Amino acid sequence: MIAAGRVRNGLVKLLQWMVIAMVAMLVLDVVWGVFTRFVMGSQLAHCLLQGKVPDGWLGQAPYTDELACVLLVWISMIGGALAFGEKMHLGVDFFVGLMHPASRRTLAMVVQVVTIALAVVVFVAGGWNLAMSQMTQELPTMRWLSRGQVYLVLPIAGVFIVMFAVEALVEIWRKPPEEIGSRQEGGE
Repeated sequence: MIAAGRVRNGLVKLLQWMVIAMVAMLVLDVVWGVFTRFVMGSQLAHCLLQGKVPDGWLGQAPYTDELACVLLVWISMIGGALAFGEKMHLGVDFFVGLMHPASRRTLAMVVQVVTIALAVVVFVAGGWNLAMSQMTQELPTMRWLSRGQVYLVLPIAGVFIVMFAVEALVEIWRKPPEEIGSRQEGGE
């Protein structure tokens, strides 16, 4: 069990570092896009106003918008899987807290089973089919990257969601029913 915990913690750290790296890349990409649009682009406008044709490329780097979109997709999907695994997602448990402890356990297990089913069908299977069907579609400004490679994040995130949901299911099974979804009384 300790080895499984280490593997899980290692995967969570890997996901965290992936998201951090992608956010850093996104920030650099957006800063570069703004710089090339407003600094280099203003040089282009200045040349055109003088009736000159610029010698080389001036203006916004053509790939910056597309790279930002790709990074946002990957950050959202990997970040969402990470948030799910760390139980940082939104949950409304007011009515669950009013239920009998055995009912709370049953409901919590049903929620995890439904999550697993949806993740497998929508993210893993559906995402895989979408990614494979788009592998020949090049991105307009980043021809070295296909739409299918962008969409590969769907099955990847789906596998992590399934893994975290199975872990939560086992945790729910092992936990005493009184500790599942119980609400705190008082102003705590």
